[in-house]
Amino acid sequence: MSASPAQDQERWPGLEIIARGANRLCGRDPAHPGACLKFELPSGQRTPVGLRQRLRRWLGRRFPALGDNRTELRAWRGLRERLGAQLDGRIAASHGIVATVWGPALHCDCVCLADGTPAPSLYRLLFEEPRYPAEPLCAAVDAFEAWLLAHDVPLFDLNAGNLVVVPAGAGQPGGGLRLVCVDAKSVVTDKEIVPLSRWSRRLRRRKIARRAQRLRQRILNALSGPPSLR
Repeated sequence: MSASPAQDQERWPGLEIIARGANRLCGRDPAHPGACLKFELPSGQRTPVGLRQRLRRWLGRRFPALGDNRTELRAWRGLRERLGAQLDGRIAASHGIVATVWGPALHCDCVCLADGTPAPSLYRLLFEEPRYPAEPLCAAVDAFEAWLLAHDVPLFDLNAGNLVVVPAGAGQPGGGLRLVCVDAKSVVTDKEIVPLSRWSRRLRRRKIARRAQRLRQRILNALSGPPSLR
């Protein structure tokens, strides 16, 4: 069962909570405003999932190296070693596991807007606070897909909650907007029993294209019609 905002504040007092996902909670690092802290949620507060995901969670609780935080750190370090600075502006950096008053956390860059506020997730812009039409958001997906394919990055979980939206700057691809991934775990984890797409470049590219198209369709579905019908 998910916790309420009041329960979150009781568990993480004084932490400015940015986002809450199925498995983790993210808060602003009070000592470094440009960074955030990701905490793995207690098992009772995680979203119900299927058997394979439950097994992964069980393993993560017993073997911290298999938990979400260390998995994301491993994914980012592998990408950084291969791509270097080409990763900047596309996937938020993960710096390491740190001890905090709330427990161990993954220390990451916080993707912010020009005014210093955390960039909104694509999910938020689709379902909670729409502020852009579908066209520039779909163009941002096009540009992100092109980047994944150009650098052969096997990021298959193109989840609207794992992508934040920032201005791209004049003349940049993406229709004036840019997507930044804030959770790269899927680079090294699989939901498939037999991960053929990790072994075949052709299948990998086709899978990325399918996931990007699914995301574009979700944008179009969410932003079509009057607000009362969304």
